[in-house]
Amino acid sequence: MNIYKFRLDYVREKMKKEDIDGIVLFPSSNLYYMTGFKTFPEGRLLLAVLPVEGEPFFVAPKLYESQIKKDSYYQEMILWKDEENPYEVLKNTMEEKGIDKSKLAVDDTMWAEQLLHMAEVLPEQEFVPLGNMLNGLRLIKSQEEIEKIQKSSDIVDGVIEELKKYIKPGMTEIEVAAFMEFEMRKRGSEGPSFDTIVGSGINGALPHYNAGQKKIESGEFVVLDFGATYEGYCSDTTRTLAVGEPSEKMKEVYNIVKEAQELGVKTARPGIKAKEVDKAVRNYIEEKGYGEYFTHRTGHGLGLQVHEDPYISGVSEIVLETGMVFSIEPGIYLEGEFGVRIEDIVVVTEDGCERFNKTSKELTII
Repeated sequence: MNIYKFRLDYVREKMKKEDIDGIVLFPSSNLYYMTGFKTFPEGRLLLAVLPVEGEPFFVAPKLYESQIKKDSYYQEMILWKDEENPYEVLKNTMEEKGIDKSKLAVDDTMWAEQLLHMAEVLPEQEFVPLGNMLNGLRLIKSQEEIEKIQKSSDIVDGVIEELKKYIKPGMTEIEVAAFMEFEMRKRGSEGPSFDTIVGSGINGALPHYNAGQKKIESGEFVVLDFGATYEGYCSDTTRTLAVGEPSEKMKEVYNIVKEAQELGVKTARPGIKAKEVDKAVRNYIEEKGYGEYFTHRTGHGLGLQVHEDPYISGVSEIVLETGMVFSIEPGIYLEGEFGVRIEDIVVVTEDGCERFNKTSKELTII
């Protein structure tokens, strides 16, 4: 069965159970997932409507006609021109299709301005949040999705190996980040999956630091957290490199994080709850005396978004299943000194999990 037909059948069953007449998708990862169309126009009304019965259709600007024909599995389009009011076009379309007084689930990412305009022209329409309707479907990755995530991860692995030849004391964090993003593009990435993190020295102790004007000094750790996108699918990898000889304390902390991360990979398997992976990693770091310095969850799912279900946290009751993809990324952050984080993306298999990332986690000293 065609993958888009399969996905539509799945959500239609959910719609019927929840007495919903259709789904309205705004340009987002959900729209791409359900139709294959991934161009996101800014400021223009472009929607896909998936009715519980009948053919899905787009309401879109005329200039996107060719792109929808090229990319989307669904080809029915109601096109509006610049001189037209797109919301009047939407209203007339909904009336013609007999769904202007129905209950529609609206993509949570839709801009408030557009939803308010829709409510204004369709006063008898009931709009409800899409919520978790697609989560169960997106949670388990198909083989095609896994292959795209693998390709995205391969790109990042290649950048790490190239970076080891490039990075040196005196470079700024921004200079290193620019090199990494350029190398990702060279290897086929559509762009970074999030803002590239290059945290050297004391900046490495800031978990969500980006990159600044600080120069890398000899004897420092550099935390590198970045990801590529490939055909819409994300990767997300962290490695911590030593530029110059690290202190004994730095080596100790690095090895604790590496061992905790490896324990997380060994723990992840079908049938256990996500919180058990977090617990195994967290307990190990606590036993080594650094528990208070591990300040975030152990991991997060990813696919078309760099952060999505399943979240690997101490409160997550999600039971791991074959095909789930997520990160395992413990860290220790010593404010005013340095930080260490090591991250791999894994996919749950029938008897455990497999890493997408192949680049070494042994301490690399440049």
